Amino acid sequence: MTHPSTPLADRCLSRRLEAAEALACKAFCEAARGVYARDDLFVLPAAGGWALHYGPGDMLNAVKGPGLDDAIDFSQWDAMEAAFRAHGSAVVVDCSPFAHADFISGLHDRSYRIAGFETVTWRLLETPAAMPREVLPESLTITRVEPAMALAWTQLMGRGFADGGEPMAFSVDFGLVRAAMGDATMMFQATWQGQPAGAASLSVNEGVAHFGGASVMPAFRGKGIQRALTHVRLQAAIASGCDLAKLDVLAGSVSHRNAERAGFRVAYSRPQFVRHW
Repeated sequence: MTHPSTPLADRCLSRRLEAAEALACKAFCEAARGVYARDDLFVLPAAGGWALHYGPGDMLNAVKGPGLDDAIDFSQWDAMEAAFRAHGSAVVVDCSPFAHADFISGLHDRSYRIAGFETVTWRLLETPAAMPREVLPESLTITRVEPAMALAWTQLMGRGFADGGEPMAFSVDFGLVRAAMGDATMMFQATWQGQPAGAASLSVNEGVAHFGGASVMPAFRGKGIQRALTHVRLQAAIASGCDLAKLDVLAGSVSHRNAERAGFRVAYSRPQFVRHW
């Protein structure tokens, strides 16, 4: 049974979670534009959310948090689509299942199709005293990454996600951009016996902590590093005054299991709609 003080996974909760992610992504894209000063890197309003464009066909291009307002402005949406089409970029929409029916119908009328699903998990945040104490292995140290180490953090994050191989190429450097964002985001690094072992990030907006992916190098997996990175970020979120945490995972993945072990629970599955030109 749900505790009376625990919010239900309803449209109200979805609005908070989706808005926090949208604002975090908007801040990241705006910071990237400030760092790189490119005309094909821009942010546009889109049906109550934000459309992020990093370059023609870039993997980071997405629309975050749309369709949750009671009134949908499709003229705004049409202008956004025109900008993406002018750069040869498909429109990728992360769409809450609680989005307004008129918005879903509008996507259907514009020939969007579902390309996949993401599982949105969340949890309430207690006071620091109420948080279970996590005892880190003696060999493990987790530290907040300073801006001067942002480039090295990006490489560590990328190599972990690439199973130790060459990181996937993106049009912007994640660490460099996060370093330009100031207190709106945090980067963390895990070291095992002094060796770089893992990396993770956290963004804070309107009382919601949005957890970025946690990456662990293959040689250091199975040592509880991802769990420890989650715990340290939970502590940082509480210290920042957040009452909710959000973590997006692939259903059934190791990250999904680790999220549930850390007290996160499924809010909903979020479809991803795509329109190609």
